Parts: sequence; C-alpha cells; structure tokens
Amino acid sequence: MLTSGPRFVGLDNYSDLLTSGELYRSLSLTAVYTIITVGPSMALGLIFAVLLDQNINAISVYRSFFFAPLMTSTVAISVVWLWIYHPDYGLMNEALGFLGASPVKWLNDPNTALLALAIMSVWKNIGFCVVLYLAGLQSIAPNVVEAATMDGAGFWRVVRSIKVPLLGPTSFLLIILLTIDQFQTFAQVDVMTQGGPAGATTLIVPLLWEHAFELFQMGYASAIAVVLFVIVMLLTLVQMFIVGRRVNYQ
Repeated sequence: MLTSGPRFVGLDNYSDLLTSGELYRSLSLTAVYTIITVGPSMALGLIFAVLLDQNINAISVYRSFFFAPLMTSTVAISVVWLWIYHPDYGLMNEALGFLGASPVKWLNDPNTALLALAIMSVWKNIGFCVVLYLAGLQSIAPNVVEAATMDGAGFWRVVRSIKVPLLGPTSFLLIILLTIDQFQTFAQVDVMTQGGPAGATTLIVPLLWEHAFELFQMGYASAIAVVLFVIVMLLTLVQMFIVGRRVNYQ
C-alpha cells in the first residue's frame, strides 16, 4: 500500500495462509467465541423481552436500561469493562470477594481472557436481542394468547407453547445476524486485550488487522478477508438450510 509497483503473486498468499497455523488457531478461537456468545445472548434477550412485554409501571424506563448498551460505542463500553475486569479493584473481583471466591486475572490469564470478552459481548448483545424479540412479541395476535388463556394455559405455558414458536422467524434472523457480527469482532479485542495474552484472544479480524496495518502485508491480509467472507457466507447458507427450513412464518 505504501510502495509503488505491486507484484502479482498468484495464489501465494492463499497458499501461505492455508499452511500457517495462525489461521486455524484464530478460526477456532473465533468459533468458540461465537458459540459462547450467540446462544446466551438470544436466551437472555428472550427472557428479558418476555418480562418487558407486560403492562407494568415505568416499563419504558426498564426498556431503556436494556437498549442503552445497543446505543453506546463499543470502544466506550470496552473501556468501562476494562475497569470492571481490573485484577486489583475491578467490580468483578469485588463481587467474587464478596462471595468468598479468589480474585481472577480476567484479561491477563489465557484461560479466562476469551471468556471475559464473551461475557462483555453477551451483555452488549442482549439489548439488540431484546429489541427484536419485543417487536416479535408485539406482532403476535392478541386473540391467540387470549384463546390459550381461556383454555387454562398459564403465563409460562403461553410463553413456551405459543410465543416462543411464533418467534421462530425472529430467532432465525438473530442467529444469522449475531453469528456474522461475532465473526467480525474487533473493537473490544483491540481495546481490552490487543489479541493477548499469548494470543488467546486473537480472533480472525484482529489477525487481519495485525497483518494489514501493523505488518503491512496487504496481500496476505486481503487473503484473510476473502477467507473470512467465504466462511461467513457458508455458515449463513448452512443456517438457512438447516434452521430456516424449520421456521414457521404463519
């Protein structure tokens, strides 16, 4: 990018990339990170959406609490969570101490750094899930719920047997959007861990950034970008084929 006369190298960048261990390590970390963030984000988002879909006092205030992370910069949130995870005076270790547990070096331990990032991401994603699930809940015809209630179904039975199945399209959309979003995770890694410790949080996009803008290996970084695009596209197609076929849009 900074020199003249780029040299055509054919498929050398792809060959180097596919024979390097860093790609597979980064992809495995990204896959684990995606798995441990998408499911909990959707589950907690659904629970809170159901609780917020009620006629209670000051409901708009409660909803705003969940929407706030969605409207806040990821960089700003990452700075706050750096303080929460601080090994000496962070809120997380203060809470563990209150429970009688030993402090944890959340972002400084290779065994906990990825989990710490995942917890922060789940917290941020909940607001997005709540927004979509609330929209889905409010689109359910009231007469369907009323008919189930008249037949003797309780609150949780209505949720389990009526609302959750009818939220299938929303859940399907969230699976796709969250999977794509988690594979593109960068800001929180750059702010909180810079890919460390010992490469424990070097996800695929931070790896791309490192080769592009730190090592200035633009061809190699472009190859990573293409591989990332292909993987995300294939995952989306698989989700559409496996999950999408089971979604009821009626």
